[in-house]
Amino acid sequence: MQPPRRVRLAVEIALAVFAAALCWRAVAWALRPGQFMILDELSTQKWFLWGPYSSIVHFFPTSFYADRPIGFAFIRLLTDLFGFNYAHQVACQLAVHLANCALALLLFRRLGVGVALSLAGIGLYGSLTTTALTATYIGEAFDVLSLFFLLGSVLAAISERRGAIWASAFLYLAALRSKEFAIVMPILLAILLWRPIKDLARLLWPHFTILAIFGIRYLTLLPGYSAVSDAANPYHPEARLSTVIDSLAYYTASIVSARPFPSVFLAVLFIVVFVWALATGHTAIGFAVAAYILTLLPVCLMPNIRIPYWLYAPGLFLVLAVCLLLQELLARTLPIESRQWTAAVCIALLCLVAATRFRRSPVLWHQSVRQICWRTAMDARAQFPVLSAGTHIYVDHGAETPWLFVPGPCDYLLLVNKQRSISCEINKPRLELLERYDRDRGPKYFVEYHKDGSIAVIARRGPTG
Repeated sequence: MQPPRRVRLAVEIALAVFAAALCWRAVAWALRPGQFMILDELSTQKWFLWGPYSSIVHFFPTSFYADRPIGFAFIRLLTDLFGFNYAHQVACQLAVHLANCALALLLFRRLGVGVALSLAGIGLYGSLTTTALTATYIGEAFDVLSLFFLLGSVLAAISERRGAIWASAFLYLAALRSKEFAIVMPILLAILLWRPIKDLARLLWPHFTILAIFGIRYLTLLPGYSAVSDAANPYHPEARLSTVIDSLAYYTASIVSARPFPSVFLAVLFIVVFVWALATGHTAIGFAVAAYILTLLPVCLMPNIRIPYWLYAPGLFLVLAVCLLLQELLARTLPIESRQWTAAVCIALLCLVAATRFRRSPVLWHQSVRQICWRTAMDARAQFPVLSAGTHIYVDHGAETPWLFVPGPCDYLLLVNKQRSISCEINKPRLELLERYDRDRGPKYFVEYHKDGSIAVIARRGPTG
């Protein structure tokens, strides 16, 4: 017997409110006052702050790694509009992130996931620590934007509306120029739309044309990147299967904040699920599994650096794969629709309740560092005049990390004064700093840095002495 329609609607609305509240709770902290930009949110701006937008946006890649003109243009626009106001900048990025959650919900439904499990999936995804860290980190706007365009591309491709494939190809190009991992999209669409090769070629030729053009371009840039990226470089790729498998296990465990899974077992599991999905016609499951692995593959090749921000897009596809598998399991074990719905609601409620218990320590660390940087920035604004070209800042910070001065170092002061030649001395003993300060004949400041981020100018010398 089916539950009354009004009961079903009320339950699903309640689940939707619960999921939305979890997604908002995971990122709302970023809008609180007293926080500032950190790390490469500052250093990234140095690359383009003084140039015109035409120097940022270009069609063909000019480097093998980190050529992301749409992402850089977005960050530049936020800086032009809001300066160093982190709350205003992150509000814009969170708008894109929440749009990603809405598009993901639509994709889940279009691929056959029921309402309850779809809402649970979005609530889980939005609550993940890896999702929250990326959505609130301006330096990773590339991932947030790329997923936005990528989801739009998939939804357009499966809409079957007139001209939708061209819209999908355009969005694919935008995703690719936001971040490089989106290059795999034509392969993923081919899996999702599974049909004879001739039909796929006729349908997806714009996507594969883009893939071929940019793939060849990246291959021509690879030798130059390899020449400057030796084994000591943390971004040095290792094209070995063992590296990929170990990284895949590490990142999969990171999504759920667990210990690393047995790497070979996990790889075999993904392969088995993927092959079963294609063999039985469950192309959506095959698409989700392939999307998780292929969007994560580029960073799986770099064992010397593993960053949680990179799981923003892959994490969504892993959640999608789990939801699709659960939906299929319910369909096979509970042939009566009302029982399927009841079981799905119970599973959804359990998942959403579990999401309230996700580990928040990495988020709290980011929040703490942002507050420290805000205190430093406020003191710097009050105690430093407009700094002239060639000014040297000597920072005595002892055992503490001077977070605002670390990028560059001194990128914040360089940016706020629009002087490329401003520099900082950090990570040196006090006596050595004093000796360097005494020998310096240019404009200079000696600064004491405290644990709470506050600073005090102990000595100074202006441009004229």
